[in-house]
Amino acid sequence: MKKSSGTNLLHELKESIPAYLLIAPTILVLLIFLYIPFINTFRISLYNYKGFGEMTDFVGADNFVKVLTDTKFYMSFLHTFRIIICDLVFSLAIGFFLSYILFRGIRFKKFFNMAFFIPYLISNVVVACIWRIIYDPTIGPLNQFLAILGLENLQKAWLSNPATALTAVTVTWIWKTIPFNMLILYANIMTLPDDYLEASLLDGASSLQQIRYIILPYLKPAFTQLALLTVTNGLRSFDLIWNMTAGGPAGYTEVVTSYIYQKAFESQRFGVASAASIVMMGAMIFINLIAQATKRRRDNNE
Repeated sequence: MKKSSGTNLLHELKESIPAYLLIAPTILVLLIFLYIPFINTFRISLYNYKGFGEMTDFVGADNFVKVLTDTKFYMSFLHTFRIIICDLVFSLAIGFFLSYILFRGIRFKKFFNMAFFIPYLISNVVVACIWRIIYDPTIGPLNQFLAILGLENLQKAWLSNPATALTAVTVTWIWKTIPFNMLILYANIMTLPDDYLEASLLDGASSLQQIRYIILPYLKPAFTQLALLTVTNGLRSFDLIWNMTAGGPAGYTEVVTSYIYQKAFESQRFGVASAASIVMMGAMIFINLIAQATKRRRDNNE
């Protein structure tokens, strides 16, 4: 029996060799670009390290304590989640509205489909430069438009005013993310069987009733995935915000990634920055686990 079991195991291993060879490149990429850097980041987080030379000043968990007791870190998390929440509400809603318009059909549909998607194709750095010009207090189109309307009292230095800076950055972020949400929702609406809508029309359903009782329930899985992507992308947001405000004024647009960047490359506190990045990764994993558990529970109930 033992000999037979050993023979079967050896036979199974031989059959699995092609599968292991196929996944080997993926495993290698994960090791090089994910697991090894993570181990190195965790190692750095245990030292008082300035980014050069030998790591000799071991501080243990002290860097994590500094991060978790730093009010600026919590403020950066608060700013990040404010952007994420606004993105979830407005970007998904506007994206659905545009996708529904395209689904219903309008003249020059292909042109509008391309025009709506262009913002997503522009790099975040270019988007930041464009919107910095729009928000410019002297030559910016926004303030000039307000002046034309006779609303000079609403003119502001949008990106340097603590009361408006984060809102201005959030509007730009939403503008950038709408096209992707629109495209995914439009692609999902196009898979909706015609029988559903035709049957509802025979029953006398209005367009609003079709949206509420047919289209939105059908798009629920797509909304769930987009919400998860919105949260993870929002937590990783950096280049657009950094090129617009660099976290200013006075930290009012500081997000988690800009906090980490500032600690690492401006303050040369790589240990603290590494600890902050691990905390952020832990938050992302926690949010993903909650989302997956919620999705699994909902699927079981259905």
